[in-house]
Amino acid sequence: MGELHPSPTARFGNIPSDAVTKGKHADTGPFTAAKEVWCRQCGFRCNLERDSSGINEFAGETITDGNLLTNGSFEDWTAGDPDSWTMSGAVTQTTTAGFFDYDGGSSSAQAVRSGSTISMSQVIGTPSNFNSNELRLRARVKSETNDVIRLQADVGSDSFYSSYNVAQQRFQDIGLFVKCPASVSSLTVYILADSENGTAYIDSATLMRNGNSTTAAVSAGCPHCGSFDYF
Repeated sequence: MGELHPSPTARFGNIPSDAVTKGKHADTGPFTAAKEVWCRQCGFRCNLERDSSGINEFAGETITDGNLLTNGSFEDWTAGDPDSWTMSGAVTQTTTAGFFDYDGGSSSAQAVRSGSTISMSQVIGTPSNFNSNELRLRARVKSETNDVIRLQADVGSDSFYSSYNVAQQRFQDIGLFVKCPASVSSLTVYILADSENGTAYIDSATLMRNGNSTTAAVSAGCPHCGSFDYF
């Protein structure tokens, strides 16, 4: 049997082809870090190089919420009471110079205790957000009398308290730190005048939480859906 020979039209090796330069599948070359692109699958607008390299940027970091209290700066009042706070006893709004340090607003709550406890409280609407998280409650307090104001957090059936204020001429931060249990069924925070008689000024109350490490839902491609089909 004779030796076989390839067809005269046969080709050997890789055949170079011209790039597709038109239409949906056009080869536009690599995207630059400055170029904005759109995902063809979900329409998300992004920068392929920048966003793809940063998809896991925050994975494993701790989520920290901003202030979860409403009207913590005591700027809003209705009928003599601070909005969003449940009152037991009475406080008054004050804008007198020297009674507050600047916090972006112009007023503070003035509490004058004379034998009876004064309480301001807020119930947190979604306590389960604090499951296994760290709770941080703080407020700025000014009083010329020791032990007028302290903070309280009721986490489920347990109550936690901060230290009392110290007498001084300027505002000081008083705060409370609680490691919450795995299941938080209810959460209420308080600002209390429940010990010594005296006048105190209260401002900039905040409630924050941190915990729950972040995870990355997409590991490559479009940060929104993971597609690599861009235009």
